[in-house]
Amino acid sequence: MAEEQQRSPVELQQDNDALRSQVELLQSQNTSFASQVELLQSQNTSLASQVETLTTKIAELEKRLGRNSSNSSFPPSSDLFGSKAKTESPNRTVRRALGKKQGKQSGTEGKHLAQRIDPDEIIIHFPTDCERCGGDLSNAVIDSVETRQVFDLPEPKLICIEHRVQKRRCSCGKITAGSFPPEATGFSSYGPRVRANAVYLLARQHLPMQRCSEAMADLFAAPVSTGFLDSVYTEAADLCKPFLSEVLTQLKNSDVVHMDETSDRLNKRSIWFHVASNKTLTLLHADATRGRKGVEATGVLPDFGGVAVHDRLGLYFDYTSVTHAVCGAHLIRNLASVAVVCNQTGWADGMTKLLLEMKCAGEDAVELGHNKLSKRKLTSFFRRYDDIVAIAFQVNPEPAGRKRNSIERESYNLAVAFSKLKPEITRFATDLRVPFSNNQGERDFRMAKLHKKISGCFRSMTGAERLAAVRSYISTAQKQSQDALDVLTMLFRGEPWMPSPLRSGP
Repeated sequence: MAEEQQRSPVELQQDNDALRSQVELLQSQNTSFASQVELLQSQNTSLASQVETLTTKIAELEKRLGRNSSNSSFPPSSDLFGSKAKTESPNRTVRRALGKKQGKQSGTEGKHLAQRIDPDEIIIHFPTDCERCGGDLSNAVIDSVETRQVFDLPEPKLICIEHRVQKRRCSCGKITAGSFPPEATGFSSYGPRVRANAVYLLARQHLPMQRCSEAMADLFAAPVSTGFLDSVYTEAADLCKPFLSEVLTQLKNSDVVHMDETSDRLNKRSIWFHVASNKTLTLLHADATRGRKGVEATGVLPDFGGVAVHDRLGLYFDYTSVTHAVCGAHLIRNLASVAVVCNQTGWADGMTKLLLEMKCAGEDAVELGHNKLSKRKLTSFFRRYDDIVAIAFQVNPEPAGRKRNSIERESYNLAVAFSKLKPEITRFATDLRVPFSNNQGERDFRMAKLHKKISGCFRSMTGAERLAAVRSYISTAQKQSQDALDVLTMLFRGEPWMPSPLRSGP
């Protein structure tokens, strides 16, 4: 104490300055630590955001990798070996629900190459010498006969028919000439059957022009040029115009019409095929747009007043005069995707099973001759439907402080669709004329998709339009049990085949 009192003011001031320096240093260090903490917090927030972004991207990539023909609109040909998730495919689910196994169904008629009772040629094969004694068997008694028939094609050969038009002089002095048939278009020309086979190979079998030219020479001994093939294809499309007009009229008067669209390529840009069809009629239209303009150019909308079956594309719902029905097969694929990708198997599998139960109940009612399901059964189905939708919303809550990512949106939007579109989704159960799926429409432009796979693209819009016209003609004829080559031959004779108006239906 005495020593502290003896310290001079200068020394005390020095100690005070030293303490002040230490305080300032500590304050500086504290500020530095605070800034470092702030920087680390900022970095942590940034890293957390990056982790969230990368997690979302990984989930989206896993979602893409998980896509296959069972949970999306991808064709089965796009599935890689072993790439499908270990879930039951929609087709297999439907078969199991119907009690059917894969392949030929028990009790159905098999198909094989059967013998004819009226062969075109009979050749007798008989032994000339006895195998044991060597005796002559020329006049021996016939013990039994065994027959085997061989079906083959004749050697290709073009037949040439010469048409001669005579000019005759009447007693009054007037000279009148006969007329050539429609197929005699020039000094020498190929007839309707050759033209029909060429268009069949182009529009039905989708051979490229050069290969079709080779096939015509090899199969039919008809050497034709690619220029001839191009012109005859265009001629067929022009001759189909009266037929297309008749099909459009019948479709507008139908109770149920399937509608769909698919993309193709015109050089480097996209074009679209639109289809309107039912079990007996097919109308394809090629257009530069997918939207309202392309849909209405097909001709059925907006004047159609029946039931339109489609895949939930928004623009169809703009037509209020139409009764809408949503494709169940698309919904089952959507549900399979939600079950696998979004890990929501509970409500997704439950809704799938319910839809298939409703489908089977409707088919059983039709087989029994009923035109609707009982009110009690529909009430039970709809109660279960509402319960499943409620569960779907429970497992898809609104995330706190952010928007839904793409995977969350997929499951939530599907739940919203089942809630808002209940009458349209269950139309097949309340109106038994309406089929469960839009598979009819998809089948009707499957050949257009095959063309895309083979050729890659069209070179002109004319090429797409003529494919649509000729495919409409062939598809409709085959639906009504007509031979494709026969109706094409009729087309080139100037007498296009017309569909029966009595056979149009859903």
